[in-house]
Amino acid sequence: MTVSVSSFAQQPCSAEPHSHDFDFWIGEWDVYPTGANKLVGHSIVQSISGGCAILENWTDTKDHPGKSINYYNPATGKWEQDWIGSGGGPQRYLNGEYKNNVMHFTYENMANGKKITGNFKFYNMGKDTVRQYQDVNNDDGKTVTVSYDLTYVRKKQ
Repeated sequence: MTVSVSSFAQQPCSAEPHSHDFDFWIGEWDVYPTGANKLVGHSIVQSISGGCAILENWTDTKDHPGKSINYYNPATGKWEQDWIGSGGGPQRYLNGEYKNNVMHFTYENMANGKKITGNFKFYNMGKDTVRQYQDVNNDDGKTVTVSYDLTYVRKKQ
């Protein structure tokens, strides 16, 4: 008897609708500070592992590379990102959820014995633009400081 393997078993992520929530970020990008036209980096963002993850390949204009792997975790029903760059890390972003054209993550770290929390957001601004924003909160919600605010512009083919 021959048993056939279904396409779901071969590529289970293709059957999970939320595994494509972050596809708007896939592409080759020039990156600028939001509201400015000074190039600060380049990013190549790829779908990998049969659509089960998204890999970011970042290089800033000073040749400092970094990578992130992004994936939908069906056990939690949320997206996660793990980042590591040449400047250190790693950084973990959790609770990713795509709503109202924004992929919103949260994070939590310890620094100097204090808990630091923040938001990490990707705004889907249309097929050729993504805004990436990160803030930090290190005093129980009293002050929010913008870590960075970048605009990704799709490279012309």
